[in-house]
Amino acid sequence: MIHLVREKLNISDGLIVPEAEDLHYLVKVRRIRSGEKVSFASAGDVFETECTLSGKEVSFKITNKYGDLQNKPKLFAALASADIPALEECLRNGVEAGGDAFFIFRSDYSNTDTKLIEKKMPRFKTIVASAASQSRRTMLPEITLKTMDELAGMDCEHIALHPYSPVNLNSYDCKDKKDKMLWIGAEGGFSEKETAFFEGKNFRMFSLKTPILRMENAVTVSLAFVRNLINLQSGE
Repeated sequence: MIHLVREKLNISDGLIVPEAEDLHYLVKVRRIRSGEKVSFASAGDVFETECTLSGKEVSFKITNKYGDLQNKPKLFAALASADIPALEECLRNGVEAGGDAFFIFRSDYSNTDTKLIEKKMPRFKTIVASAASQSRRTMLPEITLKTMDELAGMDCEHIALHPYSPVNLNSYDCKDKKDKMLWIGAEGGFSEKETAFFEGKNFRMFSLKTPILRMENAVTVSLAFVRNLINLQSGE
């Protein structure tokens, strides 16, 4: 079944009315046929529909609706701004690994200006939507720019990944019901100043007992690991 995740859905008289871009994708790219099932998701709600083709008219009748919002901690990723291709891969992998929101910040080792990040936001959001649909998510993850101070002020458990931390991520106990924020640095990791910033904020710091990973691989491994722990604690 084709699955699409969007920020908002147009619903009218028991029908899902896709945006023009989605309609083009379904009809011209996926070549959907009458009677085929399509599911649309937004904000934790999933609408199962059946397609009807009549000449040039296309409709998607809602046949079932269910909610998938669960009372479990959310998983966020704070990503240091990096090369655009690296960030694109981080977002794609991070959504599929279970990230609920992504915040890009300027770090000491960042080599990409935030103005370019802002310019690329439409592209990033397209990648997030595609990855969310591919992995059959029921909510569209948020992606925004923030400063380190803004992120540090968010009410969640903050976890910084640092390759030289003596504490391994495998020892992390996530029984705390608070939301989680994983901080992941650009190439070169975090500077001494940033490490001191984390320590001053009483962030937990962990390492991965692997060779030094590229940023996009660190995102995949760490988010998937913590997401797995959260889901296990939630009884999934």
